[in-house]
Amino acid sequence: MASKSKRTSQIEPRASPKEAEFTVRKQINVAIDAQMQAYIDPVVFRKVFTDGDLVSITKDGMLCGYAEIQPLSKPTLDPAQIQLSPVLREQCDILTGDRVAISKFAFPESVVSEVLVYVDGLSNPEVEQSVRSLFSTLKYICKGYKYALEDSGSVHVCDILTKQNEAVSLYGAAEPGDTEAQIFSVPEVYTLTFADSTESRLKSPFEVTYDSIGGLDKEISMLRMFVDLPLNRPEIFAHFGVPAVRGVLLHGPPGTGKTMLLRAVASETKARLITINGPSIISKYLGESEAALRKRFEEAHNNQPAIIFLDEIDALAPRRDDDDSGQAEARLVGTLLTLMDGTASSSTSRVVVIGATNRPNSIDPALRRPGRFDKEIEVGIPDAAARLDIMRILLSKIPHDLHEDDIEHLAGKTHGYVGADLSSLCQEAALSSIERNDDIIQDKTSDEYLNLRVTLSDFQAAINKVRPSAMREIFLEPPTTRFSEIGGQEEVKQKLREMVEWPLTKSDTFQRLGIQAPKGILLYGPPGCSKTLVAKALATEAGLNFFAVKGPELFNKFVGESEKSVRDLFRKARAVRPSIIFFDEIDAMASSRETHSSGADRILTTLLNEMDGIESLDGVVVLAASNRPEVIDSALLRPGRIDRLVYVSPPDREARTKIFEITLAKMSVADDVTAERLADKADRMSGAEIVAACQEAGLQAMNENIDALCIEWRHFESALLKARRGITDEMIEFYEQFRRSTTL
Repeated sequence: MASKSKRTSQIEPRASPKEAEFTVRKQINVAIDAQMQAYIDPVVFRKVFTDGDLVSITKDGMLCGYAEIQPLSKPTLDPAQIQLSPVLREQCDILTGDRVAISKFAFPESVVSEVLVYVDGLSNPEVEQSVRSLFSTLKYICKGYKYALEDSGSVHVCDILTKQNEAVSLYGAAEPGDTEAQIFSVPEVYTLTFADSTESRLKSPFEVTYDSIGGLDKEISMLRMFVDLPLNRPEIFAHFGVPAVRGVLLHGPPGTGKTMLLRAVASETKARLITINGPSIISKYLGESEAALRKRFEEAHNNQPAIIFLDEIDALAPRRDDDDSGQAEARLVGTLLTLMDGTASSSTSRVVVIGATNRPNSIDPALRRPGRFDKEIEVGIPDAAARLDIMRILLSKIPHDLHEDDIEHLAGKTHGYVGADLSSLCQEAALSSIERNDDIIQDKTSDEYLNLRVTLSDFQAAINKVRPSAMREIFLEPPTTRFSEIGGQEEVKQKLREMVEWPLTKSDTFQRLGIQAPKGILLYGPPGCSKTLVAKALATEAGLNFFAVKGPELFNKFVGESEKSVRDLFRKARAVRPSIIFFDEIDAMASSRETHSSGADRILTTLLNEMDGIESLDGVVVLAASNRPEVIDSALLRPGRIDRLVYVSPPDREARTKIFEITLAKMSVADDVTAERLADKADRMSGAEIVAACQEAGLQAMNENIDALCIEWRHFESALLKARRGITDEMIEFYEQFRRSTTL
């Protein structure tokens, strides 16, 4: 007999309030005794519910389940959101992002006499005791429900017998008030019987399911429509007189979760998964590759419902008109086309073909038509919200001491990271923690390692080591310069913050006002005035992925290669957006088309198309620097391409003082050497010339005494007198005139 302590056999009726609607969100780290609990904002909870309330959950007006409603300990949810555990979402057939309504209800005194359960896995006295302990915490019970066990596996409620010795029909209730046939309060005393088998075996929540994948809710919803229905409900398509979807192509950058999505689809649909990798069926003998492919399709048709997974399909079915494609590839593609047509022609077939690739344009075009790959789903690089979802799932398996704000900070900082990158980031953070606690790890006699946790500092160290996959082929050290290290130019710094940081942090305001962020910014001014340094500091301060390009680097002697380099550059920047592309000395590659060769013309035309062409440049800012703005082609400087022109002027006295302060802080100088005195002596000098003069003063001090302890005033005075001043009155007048002619 199973007994319950401090439980009542009857839930007191309460007045039902008006239904409240919520958007479903995932619940992470679900306790064993809280699998059937739903969580909402504590303020909303206090207004409507009280402790111990049970609620019905309806979706689209249809009753789909029940839960015990609880307030979150901290208000981390939006008031219009509700957290449901993976087990509860599975029972109710609800996806994250769905809209559900909940309302209180009451049900009569329990009439349960016996509950028949089945335990997945090995059943022994310890497991049975674990089941009894779990059931002693339950307030209510339903036939068909499944509960996860503490160690592993799960227990399924096969049947419920009432005191009248009548079996309860599964999902017999049609209305929230009609609960006798479906839901019961658990009495103090009842019989718990362990069955040998069950016809309603449910999958474990710990398998690879949709719930174990973060940040792909939209893609999962599409897969449910394109794969679940053709496999499990083909009669729906027959009712509408249309053919079911027979092929789905998943495409996107490497590491975004295409293969994991496929594994989840197979698990959720209970379908037979048949994987075909190119090398596994390729044979050197004529006809054997095609025979192996036909055998796999035959196996799928004999084990329906089935999913045929073609991983890296671009290697298996390349374009037949490609120069590298031979007769063997053409025969294999032809066989695949015939087999897919055969699958599509059968109205009773419960076989779906899913292909995955990161090069969709390399696949033979004949495959990408209705009847073969009917639907294409792009699995793109996750945004900040999706990265947060992924990080929560990854961290649920890692001992850590991060708060929710820390996780949100990491998700916001990891621009361009895909799921595989975030997994690698967590691994690197764990390795950092292990290295930091090496003395504890090496002590094999102690179990103190069980108390170790991954900290925020471990993740911050890991971010410097793990770069987005799309940027790993770019050998560029991320800039570390900050605005505080640049003397003066405060107006320029503020303008750049407004143009680059505001669109990221205040995107809702931009949308509300109906305005767009600038696509391009040109920094122009005399040489040595910190244009390049400001660009590096902007990338560091904004936390964006940074691509630095010097104009001449893009030129190639082979026709078309230079333009390809420009296209590849923008493609990579879009892949890891938000990002900055910095063109230093842009006048070398974008001077007026009236003055340079046809090769440079093609590069400029490609650049113009990328900045304001058919494909959007959202999330990518083009930052350029030049000290010859007058030679840049006018088509590049129009609104919609380079929208803003920012004049980086020579430093005034205040800016020169700041530059000297920053430079002298790294030097050993005499007490009478001050930044203010030096600034008065450095009129018309650029920032680069000031730094060079300070270096010259140090060398003069060493010439006098190789073991000098400090640099004296006379050394600085001599260096400033000898310093070459490259900024002339004519130069300043030219830049001022250009600024006036381009000011809006």
